[in-house]
Amino acid sequence: MKRLRTLVKNERGSQLIEFVAVFPMVILAMMIIWQMALVAYTVVVTEAAARDGARAAAVEGNAEEVAKRSAGNLRLESVNTEKGDEDVTVTVVAKVPTVSIPFIGRLDFNFDADATIPIEEGLKD
Repeated sequence: MKRLRTLVKNERGSQLIEFVAVFPMVILAMMIIWQMALVAYTVVVTEAAARDGARAAAVEGNAEEVAKRSAGNLRLESVNTEKGDEDVTVTVVAKVPTVSIPFIGRLDFNFDADATIPIEEGLKD
């Protein structure tokens, strides 16, 4: 009985057990934070690509080419241009890069942004 009490009170190795229990949660939290950073990056880049594409379309440029160049390494699903009498609207749909999170897997979703800019005075029909 006395031997059992000494074994129960012995705390050697408890830090290793605590580390092994907490480490997966730390890794999961880091992966979720990284995924949130990728989503934020996609939002900013997609909005900039839509704005740049709309500006190019407003001055008779190729909106799709400018938007793709502006997006850099981000994969664009589509670039749509709608030209009205007074303004032009460009909608850009980008695929959000994802991290494969254990037990959840890869999340597959897109983000879309649009920008409307008035057509330059000398270029209106």
